[in-house]
Amino acid sequence: MSAAQEQVVKDLIATVAEGWPEDLDQTMSYIAEDAYYQMAVPVTEPIRGRDKIRAEIQAMVNLYKSNRSEIYFIGSGHNVVFTERLDQALTDEGWIKIPLVAVFEFNDDNKITAWREYMDMNCIIQQQGAEKIIGIGA
Repeated sequence: MSAAQEQVVKDLIATVAEGWPEDLDQTMSYIAEDAYYQMAVPVTEPIRGRDKIRAEIQAMVNLYKSNRSEIYFIGSGHNVVFTERLDQALTDEGWIKIPLVAVFEFNDDNKITAWREYMDMNCIIQQQGAEKIIGIGA
């Protein structure tokens, strides 16, 4: 089961790996209806439900001109997948580098039920500024 779940995460990240998709349907197809997403543990609160997660990702699409994601490491066990990756977001000032670790939990249907991202917020603030970061999802 772990290899299949790792592939789901790879497929999910691939939908945003080389820019934003035209729509988020494929991205959201990997996420369970009752899932939650926490973009920056412990700084942000979890967002619950696929529709609200979609709205949060759409807010990022609207805020950043483009996106890139590269997985450096992936590992799994017991319905959990860990990734270490580098996300990058394009702003008017250029690319922001966002190194992070993400944890994905799965249900028996191989849908993501929890998606938590751990990142160094100081790294992002230094590149972009706190006032813009707080604006995500507002």
